[in-house]
Amino acid sequence: MVILFVILGFMFQTGGQQQNPPQQPERSKAILALEEAIKGKEEMPAEQVFKNIQIFKGRPAGQILRIMEFGFSPALGVRCNHCHEPGKWENDDMKQKQVARQMSLMSRELNTKLQTITGKDDAAVNCTTCHRGDTKPAQNLPGMRR
Repeated sequence: MVILFVILGFMFQTGGQQQNPPQQPERSKAILALEEAIKGKEEMPAEQVFKNIQIFKGRPAGQILRIMEFGFSPALGVRCNHCHEPGKWENDDMKQKQVARQMSLMSRELNTKLQTITGKDDAAVNCTTCHRGDTKPAQNLPGMRR
């Protein structure tokens, strides 16, 4: 009987229509090309595979691509070329790349303090905490008064 109510409740919420799983976003051509370029080196430290790694030293090279693709890009609503010049990934010419590095360091510092304050090892902030899919950090939440 409980199962029937759950099914009926779900059908009511969805209008009786079957829900399709969300579409996977199209993967960046730059990420695909970089994956191919580092094939076989994914587990090596990033600084041995990529040039000019500063923040993510010691992390596996393949993990850096995941951090960029599934962390930075959706958190800020951008593609690789927001911070990088494609093909010249090591260049530091773009201010956005410098800002991202500083924000990454800030997040680390905040997380250390947050974990100390809460006593929880998994307490954390990340890019999405503030940016919510936009390059400019959110200043308020929907429904908040100004």
